[in-house]
Amino acid sequence: MKIIKRKFRTLILSSLLSAGVAGSATLGAEELAQGITDNEILVGHLGPQTGPVATYDKIRMGIESYFKYINENGGVHDRQLRLVAYDDQYQPGRTVQLTKRLVEEDQVFAMLANVCTPCNVATRARNERSGIPMIMTSSGSRQFVDPPIPNYMGSSVANYEFEARVLTDYAVNQLDAKRIAIAYQNDDYGSPLAEAAAEALKQFDDVELVQEVNFQSSDSDLSTQAQRVRQSNPDAIITFSVPAPAAQFKKALHNVGVTEPHFLVSSVGGDSETLFNLAGEDVWNGTISSAVIPKPDQGSDESIDRYVERFSADFPDEPVSDWGQTGWATAEVFVEALKRTDSLTWDSFLDTFYSFNNWQGSMYAGVTFSEDNHYGLTSMFITEARDGKIIPTSEPITFDPASGEITYGAGN
Repeated sequence: MKIIKRKFRTLILSSLLSAGVAGSATLGAEELAQGITDNEILVGHLGPQTGPVATYDKIRMGIESYFKYINENGGVHDRQLRLVAYDDQYQPGRTVQLTKRLVEEDQVFAMLANVCTPCNVATRARNERSGIPMIMTSSGSRQFVDPPIPNYMGSSVANYEFEARVLTDYAVNQLDAKRIAIAYQNDDYGSPLAEAAAEALKQFDDVELVQEVNFQSSDSDLSTQAQRVRQSNPDAIITFSVPAPAAQFKKALHNVGVTEPHFLVSSVGGDSETLFNLAGEDVWNGTISSAVIPKPDQGSDESIDRYVERFSADFPDEPVSDWGQTGWATAEVFVEALKRTDSLTWDSFLDTFYSFNNWQGSMYAGVTFSEDNHYGLTSMFITEARDGKIIPTSEPITFDPASGEITYGAGN
């Protein structure tokens, strides 16, 4: 299988080179991939730096901070890492244009942690054709990893369907919810999660889905949706959304007197202490979410300590307990793969990921790849918002990509 994939990628790259789409460098007798020079490795990143979901720009900051740390300590293969990042404003049309620019004009070696599920959907076909390594894409949609795509390796967040099932199960079995409402962002990110949650609820005979509402990521007035949820009288509300509308929705619920039901939100919309500012601390307190990386004040290890020290120095005005951790962690995985790569070609680099077997050298609990498993991350835990902090409230919960089985750690 590996040989077939390697030949497939080589044929793609050869075709693109002859068409002038991608480039390569020849140093001595070794032909290297595009984006590799005598002293640099160019890495691309796309995400919203401005607009309603600009909080995700901290992913870029985390990558830059880790690259700076690596460069100050000699780089990788005697080369400095340089991030080429553009603002796509969470708009798929801009993502398509900027992807073309990064691959064909800037000729980056790989893409790292590109943000936004709809944006990644819009560029998937182009990226598959080019063969550009797409590493730790910032989307938990299974379509980028299952079935495995040769040049897509990993996600920076938990698989969305897995997360939807866990949040649903938690609402029913841990919170004893019987009447559940689902609210979701109506796009390629939110809709599949809502469908997965609704499907998961069907296994519980005594649980009723009493309401479904949706909205756009750019919506700021969610009073209509809040009224519909209020009228359905739920005892738990599960929301799948990016941060800003998640905060707006919970504020709208409070404004119409809906404060008693449990409020659960997916990690993409809830795993950030920025939400206390967006929604108000009193409003956001009690929100239940999920996460794949522990916060800096929830324990100490070498990776987290280094991140706190370096990110705080590089971006002193930004909170360390936020999406910067995600950027830093994805960069740790990316750099480790580079270090393990003997020849800086796309084929060799991508094949290197198959050597990761529960690698624990990053902030992630463990990173695993195989030819049949391109997820990378398969563990998460439940959190709760308390007094300005995101606090873990469960042991790790693990998802088996092969069987679909979910395993709860002790204490769940």
